[in-house]
Amino acid sequence: MDIPFQQTVDRYLRRWSPTLRPATMVNKRSLLKHFIAYLRENHHEVESFSQLQRYPHIEGWLEHILYMKSSSRNAKIRTIKLFFEDLIHWQWPEAPPPGLLVDQDIGPEDVYLPRPLPPNIDQTFQKACIDADTFAAMGLLLLRYTGMRIGEMIDLSLNAMECVELNRYTLRVPIGKTRSERLIPLDARTVALIQRIRAQRACRRKGGVPARFAHYLMVSAFGHHMEQQNYSAAIRQLTAHINTTEHIHCHRLRHTFATEMARAGMPVPALMKLLGHKTPKMTMRYVEVAQVDVRKAYDDALVQLRTMHALQARALPPHSSLPQCPETLQPLALIAATIAVLESMRRDTQDPSRVRQLHRFIKRLRRAGYDLKEIL
Repeated sequence: MDIPFQQTVDRYLRRWSPTLRPATMVNKRSLLKHFIAYLRENHHEVESFSQLQRYPHIEGWLEHILYMKSSSRNAKIRTIKLFFEDLIHWQWPEAPPPGLLVDQDIGPEDVYLPRPLPPNIDQTFQKACIDADTFAAMGLLLLRYTGMRIGEMIDLSLNAMECVELNRYTLRVPIGKTRSERLIPLDARTVALIQRIRAQRACRRKGGVPARFAHYLMVSAFGHHMEQQNYSAAIRQLTAHINTTEHIHCHRLRHTFATEMARAGMPVPALMKLLGHKTPKMTMRYVEVAQVDVRKAYDDALVQLRTMHALQARALPPHSSLPQCPETLQPLALIAATIAVLESMRRDTQDPSRVRQLHRFIKRLRRAGYDLKEIL
């Protein structure tokens, strides 16, 4: 980093260091360093941020980072935009002209819905953890039962489980990503699991658990504080026998827990507190997944009701109308309507086995219709 730029950036980072996390400071320094590297490589004439212009400096840089994913590109733009705005607000001599970067430079980002494990994979995974009965496997089960982030589970204190009243326990989740503690209510299954973890926490080392790790719950039999790579390796080992294309990792256990709670009808404010979200925006993604499930079940039920009513009344469902035909041909029209409803169900369903079953049944109905037509 060149001296003129370096002095400004170092002073800027010192200004923010008391209020931002070390990891955030590292990220800011890295992004500013890359921006300055671009300026030195493509615009040698620029010696200070005050010399920057929208064209060619900023527009050239925006084109230079077009190859990046939208989320990464937007993170760079936001960081540099805030940097410029701070220099202008603080009235530093190196401040650039206002309006070099505007909100319109930040593009739309891809929005991904949570990816819970399919129910059969989820059950197989839990069974594999229970059968393994290793310390890492129990830690993964604790993630699945509580929906904690992996970093929060790693930093759990030895006395994190608290008895609030008779046979009712909560888990005190340590300060993590959201910089706030929270309490997670525990069921009997999770309480028994934590008690088992405590029982197996005994250290084989002669001197016992090292003092620097003594306050952690998740300490291996060799006195080591369990880290994320330990659990990632355990997942790969536990799921090696599962024949699936699903990528199973620690955070998907959180997605599975949250989606399960949303499908069970847990209110959004309560689910938000349970997961430790700062705003309802992230929590609503899980509710959207649950609403898709509810809508699909509702639509399936309506299709079944329409078919039942049509068969009972010997008429088409309400949204259709029978063609005008003699009474002797009404059964043929009813079969045609039933086939149309089943075809709609076949196109909408996501289960391959159900698709095959419906296809075979529709073929049988068509053959029956041909036979009936010859009789009539």
